[in-house]
Amino acid sequence: MLNVKQNYKRLAPGNIQDYQVGVFAFTKHRKLVLITSKKAESWILPKGNPEKTRSDREQAREEAFEEAGLEGTVNWKYYEFDVHGKVKKLRIFPMKVENLLDDYPEKNKRKRILIPFGKAEKIAAKEMSGIIRKLRKVNF
Repeated sequence: MLNVKQNYKRLAPGNIQDYQVGVFAFTKHRKLVLITSKKAESWILPKGNPEKTRSDREQAREEAFEEAGLEGTVNWKYYEFDVHGKVKKLRIFPMKVENLLDDYPEKNKRKRILIPFGKAEKIAAKEMSGIIRKLRKVNF
């Protein structure tokens, strides 16, 4: 079951170490943007840690720009997933990609691909694959 919530410019609530924020970034041609993890071991969605000084939505937009060179419209709704590892939850905001920049802060640290949803589910990190599958169903 998907937990859908709204985030209207509120600052990050509660303990920001308990979750990360990211984007489900898709193009008008129905392709998903994936990036490699920092160690380049797996394909993931752009994501990162929230900051107390900005909303989760703004932070998700910033992560998309820094990690993948994305500009676009970030939805007010987010989907929250339970995850395993360093953090307990992942808040994902749908993002309609309007620009793919050639130059962005982590360009030399990560690879970026645009890929059809079905293929993205197959190559993404195990936990990300399930998230992609669920978000694809509610966004298309």
